[in-house]
Amino acid sequence: MEEKIKLIKENLKGNYEEDVSFLNSLYDEENAVIEDAKATIEAINIVLEELNNEKVENVESVGKAEEAEQVEDSKQQEDLQTEQPERTAEEVEIDGMIDELLGHIDQESDDQAIDSIEKIIPRVEKLTQNNEDDGILYCSFKSEFEKVLFEKIFAGEKQVIATPYANDTIYIIYADLLLKKKRRSAAMDALDRAIYWNFLSRDARERKLQIYYDRKAIVKYLENLKKLQMISYTPEDIADCYNKYAFIFNDLKDTKSAYAMYRLSYDLIEDENVKDIMSKLEEIDPTLKDMTNEQVLKLAEDNEVVVGANSNIINAQRSLATEFIQNGMLEQAKVVLENDYSITRNPEIANVYNQILVLQESQKDVVEEEKKEEKPKKTTASKKKTTTKKTNSTTKKTTSAAKKTTTKSKK
Repeated sequence: MEEKIKLIKENLKGNYEEDVSFLNSLYDEENAVIEDAKATIEAINIVLEELNNEKVENVESVGKAEEAEQVEDSKQQEDLQTEQPERTAEEVEIDGMIDELLGHIDQESDDQAIDSIEKIIPRVEKLTQNNEDDGILYCSFKSEFEKVLFEKIFAGEKQVIATPYANDTIYIIYADLLLKKKRRSAAMDALDRAIYWNFLSRDARERKLQIYYDRKAIVKYLENLKKLQMISYTPEDIADCYNKYAFIFNDLKDTKSAYAMYRLSYDLIEDENVKDIMSKLEEIDPTLKDMTNEQVLKLAEDNEVVVGANSNIINAQRSLATEFIQNGMLEQAKVVLENDYSITRNPEIANVYNQILVLQESQKDVVEEEKKEEKPKKTTASKKKTTTKKTNSTTKKTTSAAKKTTTKSKK
């Protein structure tokens, strides 16, 4: 810790605003684990506290920081208004085909919808065909976070690029249409293609589970449920996997295993429905109330049920949290750490989260203190008028950008 503090102090410039900014963004690039990030935060807090106690008089720094923020905000608004690249003729044609498909679905014209989607699929796939030799993987994801997780765990050295269309969703729609026609085998193939384009697709995997359940293929169901849990990264999704295990074990008249799975689920998410089911099982078998945590874990092990999230996902999330911290993206880091702790209950994760809160509060106090100490400046009438014009201009830009964004969303 002493070495970290010494290193930080050696790089201070004596300018309060610059030094606070430096402390906010200073994170060693070699910090690869949460513990290192925590140590860095602690060192920053110590130096930041010393700076606060020195009563630095550089009051203009806050004004400069606010001015820089305004420039950045203006730049972001201009970026929002930047016209998107024109769609290619191919994409415009595909857009029209998708509109036609949605019309058939709204009218429940299943045969026409299937005919439309079977024409769309080769077109969208042709836009982004994966070639194992080119070092690029085209994938569809629901969020940027999913993309990052996939890159860290499954992509290896390959570059991951988002497909222009949600290929996974197109295949899921196709599977739904095929299932309505009782074409289960073809639907399963479509779901496999959806997973090909989005390995983390819960929607596709859950539909596969339903097909296996309908077929009474319990072994296949359990095999694929393990795969579903492997890609689950939130407490809600993991708890849902436990509930699915419990449902199957209950079907198989294995009440103890079912109860153990519901216990694991309830420990993650306190769902009243799960609690009610557990109460009903306790009425059937009163001894279930006395089941210990050790017995719950033993039953999970006996049934080859993994407790918690995939360790690779946990490690990827922690790596991502560290990157956020290193880049000063503290709010994003907090979201990832909250998710981590809700799954693992790891006290070290809680400590890192609390250190971030302390750091943010220190930053807030510094800004507030500087605002109090800053002397009011005289403002001429002409300057006031200019400021008003700038504000009105910014407001117009923001409103315009919001309208454009809303219009695009409707499309």
